[in-house]
Amino acid sequence: MLKKEFIKFSTSGLVMLLLTTHLYAQPITLSREIGANLGFSSFLGDLGGSDDVGRAFWWDIDPQITRPALGFVYRQEIIPRTAFRFNAYASILKGDDALTDNEFRHYRNLSFRSPIVEASGSVELSAFRFTGVKKKKWTPYIYGGVGAFYFNPQAQYNGEWVNLQPLGTEGQGLPEYPDRQKYSKIAVCFPVGGGFRYITDRDWVLGFEMAARFTNTDYIDDVSGYYPNPDYYYLHYDLETALMAATLSDPSDHTIPEWTQPEYGRGDPTNNDSYIFGGMLTFTYHMEFQRKVNTIKCYFNQDNK
Repeated sequence: MLKKEFIKFSTSGLVMLLLTTHLYAQPITLSREIGANLGFSSFLGDLGGSDDVGRAFWWDIDPQITRPALGFVYRQEIIPRTAFRFNAYASILKGDDALTDNEFRHYRNLSFRSPIVEASGSVELSAFRFTGVKKKKWTPYIYGGVGAFYFNPQAQYNGEWVNLQPLGTEGQGLPEYPDRQKYSKIAVCFPVGGGFRYITDRDWVLGFEMAARFTNTDYIDDVSGYYPNPDYYYLHYDLETALMAATLSDPSDHTIPEWTQPEYGRGDPTNNDSYIFGGMLTFTYHMEFQRKVNTIKCYFNQDNK
């Protein structure tokens, strides 16, 4: 009797094991895409902007200082409608107080340019898929992630572009300001964006997307805190470098000297800089592959294959 029960139990256990293996190792068709982005970049920070300081994103863009942006994109589905994407971008960011009618910024008269080289990873959520029984030819999507970027703000001095970070235009690095350290030119960004993609009959995918980059730095434009005392430059720099640092720290016409006194707000240290990659046209090639996914079969039902 015990032997029969043992055989019955063992047989049931083997059937359950085989069934579980079948349920937990179902092949699923996923997709990946690889290609390029082409669009524009625009800076959102202390310099330039709209006439009203503090306007959000698209309303604070100076069309005059947008610049071309070129990118690389790799996208791979992890599970249906959810993908990991890697992006690499290169562009130039610019800002110029001469382009705004805001009274203080126009008087401040600061300007800059900076290269931006960025790499980021994101999670992308799509409404529809290009594979499976219910595949569609188009889909909207959103994404968010984290990345790192390099920047190097410069300004013109006597007709030449000069690196601003070594000069300490807000007193960074001067012994009189021990709490003002020179900023790093590598920072963290947090991409948040969305778009629309369409797949052609030849597996080429055409898309359009917009994305903002929030960052952990306020020095993309070399402006954040307070005006330094320009006399300190002459105590620690050679004459030529001191003159250059003092001029680029405060290029105003000095008709309202109280606006540029030491310890007066040169920028807004309470808000970090941001930038936008907008109007990004995407050109990617769509590929499919199969993999076994260790999850229950009911999630990967026939509708998702």
